[in-house]
Amino acid sequence: MTDRPALIVTGVGAHADPWHGLAATSAALDGVLTERMPVRHLDTDGIERGEMLTDAALIVVNISGDLATDAAAASAVLDPLIDAVAAGIPLLAVHSSSLAFRDDPRWAELLGGRWVPGVTMHPQIGWSLVQPTAPLAPFRVYDERYSHLEVDDDSALRAIHTDDGITHALAWSRPGADGRGGVAYSALGHGVEAYRSTGTRALIHALVDELLGTAHTAIETPGDVAASRDLEATALDYELIALAPPGSDIAATGFTDRFDDGELLASGYLLLEHLPTGGAALHSHGREVGRVTALDGGLRVDLPGAEVDGRMLRAAEAGIVLVADTGEWQSDRAGSAILRGAEWRAVVVHGPAPVKLDNRVRLLDDLRAASEMQREQHA
Repeated sequence: MTDRPALIVTGVGAHADPWHGLAATSAALDGVLTERMPVRHLDTDGIERGEMLTDAALIVVNISGDLATDAAAASAVLDPLIDAVAAGIPLLAVHSSSLAFRDDPRWAELLGGRWVPGVTMHPQIGWSLVQPTAPLAPFRVYDERYSHLEVDDDSALRAIHTDDGITHALAWSRPGADGRGGVAYSALGHGVEAYRSTGTRALIHALVDELLGTAHTAIETPGDVAASRDLEATALDYELIALAPPGSDIAATGFTDRFDDGELLASGYLLLEHLPTGGAALHSHGREVGRVTALDGGLRVDLPGAEVDGRMLRAAEAGIVLVADTGEWQSDRAGSAILRGAEWRAVVVHGPAPVKLDNRVRLLDDLRAASEMQREQHA
């Protein structure tokens, strides 16, 4: 398509936030873009150091801004991006990039829209229907659905979603001067699972083709990955993932609002990634926080800061509690424990704040009680 690379710019430091694993989603974006062109990477610190942008065929911005803190100074990063677009290099921004540079109106002017604090929001992460413009077909994706974004009148909508009967913009584009240096935005891409969607990948490809002025052609996307299955996992409810020994019949509650492609299992902002080398990684808001590995007669958990508390292994800073259904926790070393028992069972509970963790542990207890009542009624 082009010998010049797409340059993925990843936000770090003041141009990131606690809620987005930007390094992980930039890696996922790399996998989408390499189906079209070479890719190289740069972070916002690199832009501030004066590293080159102008050798890129396309700049892809995956950054953010922490709305809970004072806005970071914009010029050292924003000025080079504006200059690159003015020089004719097109720019694609994704997801939380609409939160960036909120005290500098030039970013919203360049992007053709913005996240408005106190107005823009998103419903709980989960499955939703995305309706892109032709020739793309509607698709379902497990992602956040940004809603009430402010969009300029001269931005052309490329995808929408509907929430509570109201239509909201999810993607748009705007041409550059003399047909060069166009800009596009996609609100999709909170987590790596979003980029597993064939529809999301096709939307990114279509936006790239539009920006580069090439005819859009569909590309075959990879099928499901065959992952190592040396432990069983299923989502019981929002941010509750049950674990059991390999080959076990694992209890399920009929909870369907989850993403599971055999390699990644996401429930809310909790994600379990089966690893090719065995075991699984636990992710909170896109960042790996620990690992679990099935052993003969137990489950090993490596979770920095974790402490045994009765039936629970709690790592408050990571926002993770593992609750034992069967088996007994045994501390191994700092940040590591083993759930002993040939028929061990545990549930991973996620919550970014202690009160949410406690509430979800209570929800887990309620689910268990309801299941027990159903068994008794059918006995």
